Amino acid sequence: MKDHVENPDNHARLEREVQFDLDQIRQALDGLRYGQVTIVIHDGAVVQIDRTEKRRFRSSSNASQG
Repeated sequence: MKDHVENPDNHARLEREVQFDLDQIRQALDGLRYGQVTIVIHDGAVVQIDRTEKRRFRSSSNASQG
């Protein structure tokens, strides 16, 4: 992305790109209880979103005691 917006068409395109990126980030966060979301940016643009989810289970010794 450029640092400046020269005309309304470029501004509208930039707005759509930012909205798309935000929607993708929201989707990655949706329902995440434990974990992380990593956003990779190159040259001012989002190029990758990684979601790592951790799932925690009770150990079998704890389950048999309860």
